[in-house]
Amino acid sequence: MTARVREFNAFLRDYVNLNQGRVNTLQSRVSSLDTFLGDDSSLSDLVVDDLIPQGSFAHKTIIRPYTGNDFDADVLLPMEEQQDWEPKKYTVELQKALEASSRYRAKTTLGKRCVTIDYADDFHIDVVPFITRADGSSYITHRIDNEWIRQDPVALTEWIEQSSRVTSGHLIRAIRLVKYLRDRTSLNVASVVLTAMLTERVHSFAGVDEYQNVATTLVALVEDLHDYIGPMTSAPWIDDRIGQNLADRLTHTGFLNLQSQLKTWARKMRTALDAPADESIERWQEVFGDKFGASTSAELALAAAAAPLETYEKREAPGEQSLERDHHIPVRLDPRARFRLIGRMSATRRAAGRYRPMSATGNHVPIGRSLSFTIEGCTVAPPYDVYWKVRNAGAEAVERSNLRGEIVKGGDKMTEHSSYAGNHWVQAWVVKNGVAVATDLQDVTIVSN
Repeated sequence: MTARVREFNAFLRDYVNLNQGRVNTLQSRVSSLDTFLGDDSSLSDLVVDDLIPQGSFAHKTIIRPYTGNDFDADVLLPMEEQQDWEPKKYTVELQKALEASSRYRAKTTLGKRCVTIDYADDFHIDVVPFITRADGSSYITHRIDNEWIRQDPVALTEWIEQSSRVTSGHLIRAIRLVKYLRDRTSLNVASVVLTAMLTERVHSFAGVDEYQNVATTLVALVEDLHDYIGPMTSAPWIDDRIGQNLADRLTHTGFLNLQSQLKTWARKMRTALDAPADESIERWQEVFGDKFGASTSAELALAAAAAPLETYEKREAPGEQSLERDHHIPVRLDPRARFRLIGRMSATRRAAGRYRPMSATGNHVPIGRSLSFTIEGCTVAPPYDVYWKVRNAGAEAVERSNLRGEIVKGGDKMTEHSSYAGNHWVQAWVVKNGVAVATDLQDVTIVSN
């Protein structure tokens, strides 16, 4: 088995992932939109909380657009229910509020469920009114049918985030790779359907060793999904996490085409993963094309040297500590020892006093928030010790020489503050009798204003 970790990382970086400049622009535009709608628009008094990322934006599965296509971000606008408004009025009033601003005038399109804002740089933002009604359930609206639609995209985002942790984050990379393949075929499967189907194949039971890297995770999920739907004559129920069926968005022809593609992908991916080292790149090129692994070592070194800044995302930073190397605590994870590291962020003045789990927004956190991280659901019997690491990444962290990465002993809770943009994370270990038996990691994507 040859994992080709370096080649997968380079392929994702250079051909699959949305490049960081576009990510920064997207996050900045969403932040500006959030400020306008919450503070400066005719709807400000009705806005009850921050914009909530949903879909590929929240799940971090946006990929580089295929030739001729732009990319988009979906956000929910939490609004207070108005007793005298019909469902269709929410999107109509939202467009009026946006068109009243010189920044958004003549950039909006009124859709069935959203208002689309088109930007000049090949992307658009879909803004969806999101209302928690008197029954305590959350809804979006359908303007044409003038009806309420029960939805809870936050529950879906939290489920995907939790499943991604089981795979050490490789689930998200695998989904991006499958979306890359989808875009280069005639396959017509919505991103949310594909994402949910792959996420359902993640197994959290003890002993799973299929998620060691991107390659093994990708093959495991694609093979499992092929085995699951291969014998079926119609699409299975795909739970949206509130008991509704996402498969309603998949046509029968689309399902049959997905079955066929999965059979081909599973066969080719297994051959590539099991191939000898001297054949594996060629086998992976049969899956992804000639761009996979095309860069030579010299070209990779040249690209690294030409990069404007090493941001140390998911790589060991200068001075970063290791539990074993620097604290002499062996790490022997026990599958029976588990806990969840839960990150929460303080609310805006629009939702005063309420901390919200970061997972509800795909771990996107605005600058200037108080953050709390707690050990919850720990199966390790006390007494035990907890060790914490806070790791910054990104251009601002490098420029300020504040990548951090020290490991400190603490309690079951710690607090931080979101100070500057970047893809950061917090990791905790539970140490019992001098041995680290459980660990978990919380991603924190701080978004610039």
